[in-house]
Amino acid sequence: MVNFVCPLDRLPLDKDLKCPRNHQFKFDDGVYDFLGYEPKNNDVLEKVAPLYEGVWAPLGFLITGRSSYSKMLKDAAHYANAREFLDVGTGPGKIFDYVDCRECYGLDISRKFLKILKAKRPNVISVRGDAKALPFPDESFSGVSSIFVIHMLDEPSKALSEISRVLRRGGKCSIGVLTSRGSVANLLSKWWKLELKAESFYIGSLENLNLRIYGSSHMGPWTIFKCQKQ
Repeated sequence: MVNFVCPLDRLPLDKDLKCPRNHQFKFDDGVYDFLGYEPKNNDVLEKVAPLYEGVWAPLGFLITGRSSYSKMLKDAAHYANAREFLDVGTGPGKIFDYVDCRECYGLDISRKFLKILKAKRPNVISVRGDAKALPFPDESFSGVSSIFVIHMLDEPSKALSEISRVLRRGGKCSIGVLTSRGSVANLLSKWWKLELKAESFYIGSLENLNLRIYGSSHMGPWTIFKCQKQ
């Protein structure tokens, strides 16, 4: 099992999930909770959580990306597939249907999504946490994915930095983002009230973090990067 660390100072935790600086976390109803506060969740996503992987995401991706959501996830999963695998912003954890991992971790801020993840995919360890402060030691995983989450953060570069930190040298990651490219992207940015970054921002950020891009796919306004840590 991958050990946890305090997301605030990266110190090791004891068996009660307490760090030497007295930051206390908890294991509650099958979920390791490292958030420490109640965030303002996206109301739309919270409402559609039960329908997300079956209706909302597939239909939305078909309309905006003109492609199959399941096929995209399967491709992203197969590229980053690893024994120790982490999905950041996992939602209900659909990507784990395509990953052959022994130590599988799904991280999200939403209790509702994590509850669905636990019910549908009990082999995945459910972790409530911030993508910008992952509760894992350096170089813990050989595979990491984050699909359609990072562009929704106020500081996407921090989440990318954390992914690079917890990824082992030679490990692979699949990163899916919405970029400021085209009229569909403009509509989605207004709908979600986002300030989208250009694709060049993500390319530069990934390369600066020693995540070499080995391929990318464009599906409407969406871009899927396939990277490997150098």
